[in-house]
Amino acid sequence: MSKEMEIEFKNLLNKDEYDNLLAEYQLSESSLKTQTNIYFDTPDFKLKAKKMGLRIRLSNSTTEFTLKTPTSNQHTLLEVTDYLSSFTSELSLVEQVALETSEVAEYLIHEGIQLSSLQSIGKLTTTRGEVSLQSNVLLVLDKSLYYGKTDYELEMEVADAKEGALIFKDILKKHHIPVRQADKKIARMLAYKQQTEA
Repeated sequence: MSKEMEIEFKNLLNKDEYDNLLAEYQLSESSLKTQTNIYFDTPDFKLKAKKMGLRIRLSNSTTEFTLKTPTSNQHTLLEVTDYLSSFTSELSLVEQVALETSEVAEYLIHEGIQLSSLQSIGKLTTTRGEVSLQSNVLLVLDKSLYYGKTDYELEMEVADAKEGALIFKDILKKHHIPVRQADKKIARMLAYKQQTEA
């Protein structure tokens, strides 16, 4: 289990901007990692109403069960993660998460949400490149695929919000990238999924 405050800045990119940044930061195809996020909510979207996000993240090395909750700071989220030995969509969360040791389940119960009320609401696969710019500044380039759509995103994870805002602004300016609102991945995926199902 881990618990941390995540401070991050995000900006949507077009494909050319994404490719240029990959080249600028020397991120080769072999250095990129692929991960799949499976998102969960109640049938009436109680987590969405609370601006919380819940996911299982599957990668080559780990299976993470993560709850993200908002804080008073616009760019900061509380991130609580349990590490699972495995996950299969054939079984429910209740069958795969040890309730007595799960910090995520404890947070959910505190919010009035039982694991048994949760269902999968969507899936998204990301190819991710990461580079450390300096101590406590991680630049992340994401290419995400969901329901036939591909989007590109620049993220930056920092330890200090004020310093991070300046560095992020400088990177966008240096590469002539316009400021573009980037909703959370779960929000983008859900909006597009609902659009295609309408």
